[in-house]
Amino acid sequence: MSKVKVNIKTIGEVDRAISEKLCISTSSVNLKKIPILNYGYKNIIFITIKNLTPSKITENGFLKKNLVKNVIVDNCDIEKNQQKIIRKVNDKQEVLKAYSFLPTGLGHYENQDELLSQILRQTTIEEEKYIYANIELEEETELSELEEKFTFLTNNLKDTLLMILGIAEEEVPFIIWEQKELKKTWQIRPPEEKEYSKYVHLEKEFSKLYQSHRKDIFNSSISYGKSEFRELCNPHQLKTILVYEEDNEIHGFIEAEVVKTDNIRTMVDKRIMKINKLYVKELKRRQKIGTRLYQEIWKKSFKQKCDRLEVEIYNFTPEAKKFFESFGLKTVSAQYEIKVSKTNNVNQEIF
Repeated sequence: MSKVKVNIKTIGEVDRAISEKLCISTSSVNLKKIPILNYGYKNIIFITIKNLTPSKITENGFLKKNLVKNVIVDNCDIEKNQQKIIRKVNDKQEVLKAYSFLPTGLGHYENQDELLSQILRQTTIEEEKYIYANIELEEETELSELEEKFTFLTNNLKDTLLMILGIAEEEVPFIIWEQKELKKTWQIRPPEEKEYSKYVHLEKEFSKLYQSHRKDIFNSSISYGKSEFRELCNPHQLKTILVYEEDNEIHGFIEAEVVKTDNIRTMVDKRIMKINKLYVKELKRRQKIGTRLYQEIWKKSFKQKCDRLEVEIYNFTPEAKKFFESFGLKTVSAQYEIKVSKTNNVNQEIF
């Protein structure tokens, strides 16, 4: 942990700086007052400890080792403000999700062990998240046990910013611990023109599944010729192709496009981000690659001011249905079919 210079002086300034980090509008505090908050993390955890004061911190414990400074108490109602922040973050419906764990009320935790278990469980989820927790410290003897729990927690956290703040009627400690992942070896990007043959190979793998189930609908033709592919390699306003590259190999792709309904008389004018294809190599599945590709399109949906995101799923791809439903997508319509033949006709007599 590298010591961080912090100009913040009060509890309220800590609270407002966190709000700004989470893109929640606030009035006065600039993020520069907590330089560490300028960096991106998969997990941001903020824990307040009631009755924690500098005098209670043990000399060689976790809190002392990571103490940034003591801050002054003001009139800020941290817990109330944090609940507002969490609601605002989740109302934005972006990739970032927010959670709270409190000792009382709906969904409260029973003890500190359960709290740490819940926090660790949330940090294993791929999505970026903000977690707020409140602990009520009743006895001094509890602090040494709590410090051991924090040590255990941080030994199991990756790519995480952990902030701990005392809540009391006197000066309180402000603790910051961080663990940044090493530089990732993967990236999501538009394909390059020279990668046409690799992309075609992946697309054929994608098509095999559909052809194996519905040869009467899908053939083995590829979607793009070289010239069309060349155009899609460049930034495109409505159509997007992204590939997932890891260790200089392409392991998956996603295709999406913005569809406008302004030319359809019977529909309200909307911009819809439609996912046409999402594919990950079989040996690389269940490694969050599909999630990362989906999240990139989700972000583009916001940037391109889309109203909805849609995807068409066939009955023979139940895993795809489960995957998209995990992000909150819901079924809004169904398409039915019947093969036109004498045996399938309801009224046989017309033949």
